[in-house]
Amino acid sequence: MGACMSAKKRAPFGTWPSPITPALAARASRRLGMLQAAGDAICWTEARPEQGGRQTIMRITDEGKAEELLMQPFSARSRIHEYGGGELLAVGDTIYFCNDRDQQVHMLTPGHGPRRLTSVFNTRFADFAHDANRRRLLAVAEQHGAAPKPRNMLVAVALSGRRGKVSELAAGRGFYASPRLSPDGRSLAFLAWDLPDMPWDSATLYVADARDDGTIGRPKRIAGGNGSFVFQPEWGPDGCLYFVWDKTGWGGLYRWQGDRVARVQARRGADLSRAQWVLGMRSFALHPDGRFAAIFLQQGRPRIDTGSLAAGRAVQAAHCVQAHAARIDQPIAFADGFAALVATPTSAPVVARITGSGIEVLGPRDGGNIEREFVSRGEVRTFRRPDGEAVHGIYYAPTNPHYEGPNGASPPALVLVHGGPTSMADTGLKMSSQFYTSRGFAVFDVNYSGSTGYGRAYRCRLDGQWGIADVADCAAAARHLARQGLADASRIAIAGGSAGGYTVLMALATTDAFAAGSSHYGVSDLRLLLKHTHKFESGYLHRLLGTKPGKWRDVFAARSPLNLTHRIKAPLILFQGLDDKIVPPEQSRLIVEKLEKRGIEVTYHEFAGEGHGFRSAQTIIAVLEAELAFLRHALRLG
Repeated sequence: MGACMSAKKRAPFGTWPSPITPALAARASRRLGMLQAAGDAICWTEARPEQGGRQTIMRITDEGKAEELLMQPFSARSRIHEYGGGELLAVGDTIYFCNDRDQQVHMLTPGHGPRRLTSVFNTRFADFAHDANRRRLLAVAEQHGAAPKPRNMLVAVALSGRRGKVSELAAGRGFYASPRLSPDGRSLAFLAWDLPDMPWDSATLYVADARDDGTIGRPKRIAGGNGSFVFQPEWGPDGCLYFVWDKTGWGGLYRWQGDRVARVQARRGADLSRAQWVLGMRSFALHPDGRFAAIFLQQGRPRIDTGSLAAGRAVQAAHCVQAHAARIDQPIAFADGFAALVATPTSAPVVARITGSGIEVLGPRDGGNIEREFVSRGEVRTFRRPDGEAVHGIYYAPTNPHYEGPNGASPPALVLVHGGPTSMADTGLKMSSQFYTSRGFAVFDVNYSGSTGYGRAYRCRLDGQWGIADVADCAAAARHLARQGLADASRIAIAGGSAGGYTVLMALATTDAFAAGSSHYGVSDLRLLLKHTHKFESGYLHRLLGTKPGKWRDVFAARSPLNLTHRIKAPLILFQGLDDKIVPPEQSRLIVEKLEKRGIEVTYHEFAGEGHGFRSAQTIIAVLEAELAFLRHALRLG
């Protein structure tokens, strides 16, 4: 055989053959979450597209032996706040979880199948904690009934006596999260906030006495509120309460010790806080031996600090960890160190140890990874809007070891708009993006105004400006790509889901920066969204649009894509789940109908059994196939 590799073939961008098939991309879209230490093992949830998005529970021992604990038809998924999270708690060999179908608390013990603990009609449970002294679980509960909005509360679930009995501990606030009991069982910490705020606006930390009779005393405010928020309270081995607080505009690690609050660790220009869309999120871990590990976000990249709680000093983790990790979530104390969910630019998220010398993968090892020659590594870029404001994004160049584009040509590009809108794009391997880059597209993931990971001021840049600032940022991204020769200005498309889908529709209606758009369960009518939205987000729209109850109609009308269809000229494709409770199908159907009447090229796909976010492999495959065909046609490729 010859020693030299054959030269690359020249072919039009966007048409290259690729081994990254829609089926491979779907298989690689498994989502891991809720990492928990259970003795000498680690448990986590794993959403499986090939099983319709069912969320199973996995366990792996320190020696690397992995096993599935939760079999079909059970699925560990909470639907509190509609977005869920916090569905799993491991206590020794016993696992407590919220089952998707009935939203009740179940338990798993060695040698037994799942057994239901609670039977409370129309009530959902999540965010569990164990109260060993009183032999019960503590949880957040959400009761749905005849009232227009559900009732949120803190509850206790008995594990002995009248096992499964649910007792109310606290109610009256709009929302609750993170009930955490002190090591001596005498104090209960928790978060609470009220409408119209979201948790990252004003979640406040409280501590209440936990009485012997199982009730709690009057809560005492510790931190948060009044323009700042608290995230992830955890009791340390020293009996102190640790938590993240964005008091300075950047989340840092703080400690409450009876009568005062003190800062333990912070990094200038780095954020330890997170936008808590789902329950059970974590950004730091406390080890029983008195050490901590904190995952800061600095310019969208993870930075790990480890140190001693007693000394209050920290050091950065090994450079190889900082250099290779693209995303680090759900840190936990494990064995003699720490573990987390870690993604890199060339590998999907895995369960991994974080050691002094680097990252040691524990599992799973079947994430659908591909040959590295086909992987496009993200390049973090900062550019400016015409008004001088800085915007951040991640650029992925067309990458294929066998093909290159025509001489002097620039590639087509797909500008991606994340949801939230307070989410954040990172450089971790996303096979859906590689699906496009390996075919000759450039991909640009925009962390527009409102994104997490850049401090409170950047996140608040979207307040009152939704549909304006996000659109301006994405249009500036398209201009940046064209000016830098990174994309063909006439062949730039925009795609996004949920809040990102709204930005797609507004960008097509109010700018000429994009030649085509793809909206996944996007918002077209803000008035309809306000009418039908669920409790958790029912006040969010007013903050994003700068309006107040009673004085909102004109602004909502002016920023609804449905009312701007006369300005949309570019081809558009839309994807919608029929079971979506957050952005119902009417949002897509209405704008499709108006565009069709105007003769605009529009394609629409609905999927039965899908909600807000596509979970089934069959759906993910269908979406990628249809979107690719649409983009090739709309951008005149090949």
